[in-house]
Amino acid sequence: MSGRADTLNKPMHRNVMKLDKKLAIARRNQDLGGAVLGVNNTHFAVLDPKRNIWWFDLPVPRLQVGQYEWLHLLLHTPEIDQLLHLKVTTVFMRDHMEGLEVRNADKRKPTVSLELSADKDSFLKDMRPKGSNLGFAAFLQK
Repeated sequence: MSGRADTLNKPMHRNVMKLDKKLAIARRNQDLGGAVLGVNNTHFAVLDPKRNIWWFDLPVPRLQVGQYEWLHLLLHTPEIDQLLHLKVTTVFMRDHMEGLEVRNADKRKPTVSLELSADKDSFLKDMRPKGSNLGFAAFLQK
């Protein structure tokens, strides 16, 4: 009987959908009906359930004039297998650089660090401590 009791007391683990950047891009491109997203213009993050944020480190050179017009952010929530797509203009990012947290600004590989909130009252706002709570909800794609 103790074997059965041990089984009953073990926590249940739900099958959580594992998705990586390559699979997320393929899934979203299928939804869009073409090869719109690629590895260079797309960034992928999985929801951090403890902090309820999606975290990105975006290379600053990709935001510069002449690089890309759009930046695609794919935000995955494994528990409900939801994939959100933000299509952000690089102009918007450049125009709001002062309100964003730039890491390693004086180094070889500077990045814009984003922590986008999944909370209802601050949904898709950047929650970095040095940031200005810049909102990205307007860039959410259907």
